[in-house]
Amino acid sequence: MPCCVQKFIVKKMAHHHLWILLFCLQTCLEAAGSDTDIFIVNGILGESATFPLNIQPSQKVTFISWHSKTSVAFVAPGNFGEEPIVTITHQNYHERINVSGQNYNLELRNLKIEDSGIYKADINVETSKMTTTRSYNLQVYRRLGKPKITQSFVTSVNSTCNATLMCSVDKEEKNVTYSWSPRGEEGNVLQIFQTPDNQEETYTCTAWNPVSNNSDSISAQQLCTDITMSPHIHRTGLMSGLAVLSLLIIILSVVLFLLCKKEDASSKKTIYTYITVSRKAQAAESRIYDEIPQSKVRWCYSLVSTTTPDRGSWVAATGQGLGVRDPTKKYHVREMIL
Repeated sequence: MPCCVQKFIVKKMAHHHLWILLFCLQTCLEAAGSDTDIFIVNGILGESATFPLNIQPSQKVTFISWHSKTSVAFVAPGNFGEEPIVTITHQNYHERINVSGQNYNLELRNLKIEDSGIYKADINVETSKMTTTRSYNLQVYRRLGKPKITQSFVTSVNSTCNATLMCSVDKEEKNVTYSWSPRGEEGNVLQIFQTPDNQEETYTCTAWNPVSNNSDSISAQQLCTDITMSPHIHRTGLMSGLAVLSLLIIILSVVLFLLCKKEDASSKKTIYTYITVSRKAQAAESRIYDEIPQSKVRWCYSLVSTTTPDRGSWVAATGQGLGVRDPTKKYHVREMIL
């Protein structure tokens, strides 16, 4: 093999080994200088969350830098064993941060939804010239209220109640899961097939999120009231309804009969008669009437005929064709001028 070719091969291998060495060195430095694991920190809205560092006193911290979407704070050890000195670097965290003097754990108080996100702590200690970085993922959740169970669909087939139950919380929340007991099913929807034999069963929905849980229950009797009723109860209800309807029809019939009878009796008390009028009668006698007792009133309508157009005083007398006037009854005679 020519000498020039051998030199080229040696140079090529040396260059390749150099890149491998640099890659391994970089990997070792990253492994030694930082903790690539991201710790999950869950917090409750309005309460506190703790970022654990668990630094031992023997490590002798020089300073710690906290940052998230913005810079958060600088932490330095206190003088002569006093509490650490915390310098807030962003107004959003003013009077909300506390650092433990024992292990440098950081506590964030009065959590807000917008506090959620990635937080990193750059740790510098006297015993090492390298900076160690720890990462945290803070998630802030609301404490769950009592969920609500609703019926979206209920049918009955062959004395079996088929129902669809839905479970939900008041506000739309993230990372909420649902479970049902005693069925042990997951999800916010439950299909049930209820029969009269197991009508005492109770269904419970439990809502969960990473920081809290709450539950609500509903009994089968609330879902399938009509289905759980026995056939005897159905027949009794039907008979009661028919009895009430029949009674109403009887009462209405009696009332209508009495009203018709009263109308017939009133029409029989009205007397119609023809009256012959004499022109020689005096004006005072043009209207003949008797006193009418307050207890009974009877009307006598008279048809007055005349052969002359002259107006004057007239005397009316009852016609012979109407029968004999009953002296025990009193009449009121009205005249009608034709």
